[in-house]
Amino acid sequence: MGPDESPRPRRPGPLGIAFAMVVLAFGGLLALIEYAGNAADGGPRITLKLSPFPGAGEAGRSGPSTVFRAAREIGGNLIADPALIEDSSQGPLPRIAPDGRAPMKAYAPPFETNDRRPKIALLVAGLGVGASITDAALAQLPPEVTLGFAPFTAELQSAIDKARGAGHEVLLEVPMEPFDFPDSDPGPHALLVAASTEENGKRLDWALSRATGYAGVMNLLGGRFLGEETAIEPVLGHVARRGLFFFDSGASSSSVAVTAARHMRAPIVTGTLSLDAVTTPALIDAKVAELENAARQDGFAIGVASAFPVTIARLAEWAANANARGFQLVPVSALAKRPPDPTAEAEAPSRARAATR
Repeated sequence: MGPDESPRPRRPGPLGIAFAMVVLAFGGLLALIEYAGNAADGGPRITLKLSPFPGAGEAGRSGPSTVFRAAREIGGNLIADPALIEDSSQGPLPRIAPDGRAPMKAYAPPFETNDRRPKIALLVAGLGVGASITDAALAQLPPEVTLGFAPFTAELQSAIDKARGAGHEVLLEVPMEPFDFPDSDPGPHALLVAASTEENGKRLDWALSRATGYAGVMNLLGGRFLGEETAIEPVLGHVARRGLFFFDSGASSSSVAVTAARHMRAPIVTGTLSLDAVTTPALIDAKVAELENAARQDGFAIGVASAFPVTIARLAEWAANANARGFQLVPVSALAKRPPDPTAEAEAPSRARAATR
């Protein structure tokens, strides 16, 4: 090769090409591990920057994001009061105000306490899931009828706003384990017998944080859960501490909610009669007649119904004539009572004997 000739580039041999491919493959593997994660760290992972879920507030909370700075009313009916709200990572939770006011009183409609006629309360549950049936209930039922809303719809607060604006009392349905769970599914975040008290408390708070403006809570299904005193008792205590009453629909004959409420001194109401287990006008009317008889005998009665169009129509017609039939139609909260303290009851005879000595 002469002085003016440039050296020819040497082509890599097969061994060099293979070595380069190995280096590139190893480098690619390292990059993939850095991106997707190491199996020793618990499996591959991909990190994505996601927008907050619709309705999420600060810190990605899953509940309503409204900040309550002042009381909110519609039609003169209270829906939200900052003094009655505890801000949580899930959403607004009910609480007893520093001045002692409780949601079960603040969100309850007034009624005439001096009326001596037999009292009948009607509860129509299962609302909030379908807008059309909710609108039908609000259009046909008088404000004295209490309405129960399931916690699952994204438009729950809007539906409760409409109900409260029309003067209705609202209860929040809490999903609970039925006997045939999971064949009958009460929905996500259901309270379960096998779950710990802490876990059920979290699930309960999830439901409570969906909206504001309700005076109490009720069971959604829950035949098995209501029959286990160790499961239902702490739930009733939790509900009472938040200033709410509990409504047992009365559908389960094995429910021990009343006994558990007595132990926890929790306000409770129990339904007297299911009005539409069979949804025909004639049978619904027959059940309402039974309800009237129970009210005449005991002084009060509570009818429980589901939000079926035929049920709404029949109850609306009966309610329009309730006064003429000799009954006072009242909200469910009008019949809520805190059970007496069993300790005080046990000590009362001793105190009475001591006083006579």
